[in-house]
Amino acid sequence: REASGKWVRVNKTPILDMKYRVTGLFEGNTYEFRVFAENMVGLSKPSPSSDPIKASRPITPPGPPINPKLKDKTKESADLVWTKPLKDGGSPILGYIVECQKAGTTQWNRINKDELIRQCAFRVPGLIEGNEYKFRIKAVNIVGEGEPRELPETVLAKDILAPPEISLDVTCRDLITVRVGQTIRITGKVKGRPDPEITWSKDGKVLVQEKHVEILHDLPNVELQVKEAKRSDHGKYIIAAKNSCGQAQAFAVVNVLDRPGPCPVRNLKVTDISSDRCTVTWDPPEDDGGCEIQNYILEKCESKRMVWSTYSSSVLTNYAKVTRLIEGNEYIFRVRAENKMGTGPPTETHPIIAKTKYDRPGRPDPPDVTRVSKEEMTVVWNPPEYDGGKSITGYILEKKEKRSLRWVPVTKTPIPERRKKVTNLFPGHEYQFRVSAENEVGLGEPSLPSRPVIAKDPIEPPGPPTNLRVVDSTKTSLTLGWGKPVYDGGAPIIGYVVEMRPKVEGADPEAGWKRCNVAAQVIHTEFTATSLDEKQLYEFRVSAQNQVGLGRPAELKEAVSPKEILEPPEIELDASMRKLVTVRAGCPIRLFAIIRGRPAPKVTWRRMGIDNVIRKGQVDLVDTMAFCVIPDSTRDDSGKYSLTLVNAAGEKAVFVNVRVLDTPGPVSDFRVSDVTKMSCHLSWAPPENDGGSPVTHYILQKREADRKTWATVTAELKKTSFQIANLVPGNEYYFRVTAVNEYGSGVPSDIPKPVLASDPLSEPDPPRKLEVTEITKNSATLGWLPPLRDGGSKIDGYIVSYKEHDQPADRWTEYSVVKDLSIVVAGL
Repeated sequence: REASGKWVRVNKTPILDMKYRVTGLFEGNTYEFRVFAENMVGLSKPSPSSDPIKASRPITPPGPPINPKLKDKTKESADLVWTKPLKDGGSPILGYIVECQKAGTTQWNRINKDELIRQCAFRVPGLIEGNEYKFRIKAVNIVGEGEPRELPETVLAKDILAPPEISLDVTCRDLITVRVGQTIRITGKVKGRPDPEITWSKDGKVLVQEKHVEILHDLPNVELQVKEAKRSDHGKYIIAAKNSCGQAQAFAVVNVLDRPGPCPVRNLKVTDISSDRCTVTWDPPEDDGGCEIQNYILEKCESKRMVWSTYSSSVLTNYAKVTRLIEGNEYIFRVRAENKMGTGPPTETHPIIAKTKYDRPGRPDPPDVTRVSKEEMTVVWNPPEYDGGKSITGYILEKKEKRSLRWVPVTKTPIPERRKKVTNLFPGHEYQFRVSAENEVGLGEPSLPSRPVIAKDPIEPPGPPTNLRVVDSTKTSLTLGWGKPVYDGGAPIIGYVVEMRPKVEGADPEAGWKRCNVAAQVIHTEFTATSLDEKQLYEFRVSAQNQVGLGRPAELKEAVSPKEILEPPEIELDASMRKLVTVRAGCPIRLFAIIRGRPAPKVTWRRMGIDNVIRKGQVDLVDTMAFCVIPDSTRDDSGKYSLTLVNAAGEKAVFVNVRVLDTPGPVSDFRVSDVTKMSCHLSWAPPENDGGSPVTHYILQKREADRKTWATVTAELKKTSFQIANLVPGNEYYFRVTAVNEYGSGVPSDIPKPVLASDPLSEPDPPRKLEVTEITKNSATLGWLPPLRDGGSKIDGYIVSYKEHDQPADRWTEYSVVKDLSIVVAGL
């Protein structure tokens, strides 16, 4: 019957055997069986029920895996893959076994010894680089292991090398377009063996992981995310991959859509201005926001009202003609670019006035006054740069006395020329003049006033300057000095003119002179001529000038050539530098001095000592001050410093003593002596550098060689030696000494090698109780006991020597070296 079902008779006729094959069962169902015995009388009672059994096919071991192959390998591992067997033997596959055979051997070794492999893939570890291997795979079910399937080829354990390959996703190969605020995603795959190093860059700048940028590398998959994109994030993004086999790169172009900007439209101008219209022109903005500009918005505003109104919101070109302006009103215009993302920032014009395109003339330059006498002056001027669009018809000249405020026209009608003789002036009075230009539109603004001029008869040019001389000289320049002229010609000296020429024998006295101060007039009584040739002789002359003109020149007595004036170096030390310079450790050392010399001397700061050079100092030269600054000073910066000046005229040196107050340096000559198994003696010399303060005491520490922590033996040691006691025999010890002064503990000094706590080695005592235990006609057997003292080291052996009885005492012959306490001496 089926489990808990109705009993059904299986055989229709009695069975003579003790077994029977039941058919007609359903696979997967569970059945119970019972048997009746039958004789001539009838049927017996049924037997007890059998155990429930499930109807299923016969179970056999599984078949071999299909198509095993090598997927990947390195010098230490191999990745195998396969397909499950076609036949599972009637039971589910529980797992797989991978076996390995090393080339040159016949033994197969199971790799996964502890548990079965559940997947159809496995990485074989522990290979030895350069060796060849065979692999085979077995499937396992509940019955046991199936037939193995071997990889068709042998596997050589070595790395697979391949240059990088980059393949961006299809969506990233063309233009990537996103809106402002969205995330830019660039994805792709990178292959290469070994795994390549990957870098992302944009516009030559390497991108790194940050809040705005996220870089995801899960080889072969790579991804770059730029979150909350801004317009400035548009451009060319480059991915580069590099390994030991080569390199590769790819790029993606990203466009971020935004409103036009941030720079507004450019070159906004207003032209063709008339009484009721004008033309506004502009250039497109440098950045269109990543999409085409659809139109421009033009607005206008009257300055006196400051209310903006839209003139046109759909201007398609980069210009617009504005009409219906009110003559005489002042207007401001502004323009904004617009694309599908919105409108950009505006650009405003300067205020313009709606008027006819012709205007009154501009302001002329201040007029000049020439030909001065006590009753009249001649005034000349130039036309204005701007004539208002119409020709100048005349000029209005006005005058006033310097102390007066009222300007008076010189003539009643405009003056057609640009020159006018002004008469009827009062002698001795000081006058100023100004001029205005006039055209058909009207009278322009007056010029600025001319310089004040006194109405008096003409004055003379000044006399020659006095005491012309050379006050300084270099290889390429000469500096001249002079005094004011004795006679100024009746007017103040307004400047000087310096001239020079190369000396030529027999030259015309007035030929070849060249003005030195071309750019501006010399006001002071000194001038330096530069860019001279030291091999050339030059002649110089200087002329004074007043408002009338140049006076007679004063010439240098003889021709001169530029040459270097030599002055030996001089050093002036500050009073604080002459004594001992003392600083605390960690504070900067500042050394300085005033230096002189011609030519400028070469400045060298040195520290006297081993290196003789300041390695970490900052040396500077400002005008005549030489500086040496050493930041973060330490005890090692103490010593004697030298400042040396060298030039063509000589050499000068000064010395400055510096003391840095610091903790002491390490002690010197640290030694260990008299070592026994319980004690040793330590000694040392005081530190060479005491940090600028006497050493007050020493701290002595020890540690066992197998420990890291130091134990203090004594912290207030005044002497430079100490006897260490209570050592553990056989242990190795390190010792450390630290000098201490008023600024603290200095640099510790350790012994270089550990000290073994043991007694010093010596020769062992003689063996004891040497006896002849047996003797024959040609041999003797000896025995003895070990010595009382082994000399501090293990006995390595015993030397056995012999001599004949009548031989001298020093004629012993060495027989053998033995480690035992007995020996048979043969050959006697």
